[in-house]
Amino acid sequence: MLAALTQIPDWKELSLAELKRLIFGRGLMGPALTGKKKCSFRRYREGAHDFTAGEVILGEFMDGLTVLLRITRDTQKKPFDKLSRSECREDGFADADDAYEGMCEYYPDLKRSETVGIIRFEVLQHEGHPTVALNEHAG
Repeated sequence: MLAALTQIPDWKELSLAELKRLIFGRGLMGPALTGKKKCSFRRYREGAHDFTAGEVILGEFMDGLTVLLRITRDTQKKPFDKLSRSECREDGFADADDAYEGMCEYYPDLKRSETVGIIRFEVLQHEGHPTVALNEHAG
């Protein structure tokens, strides 16, 4: 049986309010804008962390900027204890232990057996410049 194809709406035809959003903690905006951070690990929740390659979303950074992000791969789901070192480095961590400690800051009761959603993205650019705007977290 063939899998159903997901139709991705043209983001230019949507209002900003219609775009999904992903919230990032303080200090993560710089690495995302420079390309050092290419993905985000999340305690997977069905629906909340399901993104499709090509989808454009809002990256809302607690640093005070909202950035248009393009999802580069469908959300990957795997048990935390199966994360590879290279996957951890994509999110700015040295290895799985470092990633676990970092994620426990956001999810204090996280267990290594839980499913992690790996959300890969790139900053959407226009004429070589990131598409950003101040948000309500701007100080």
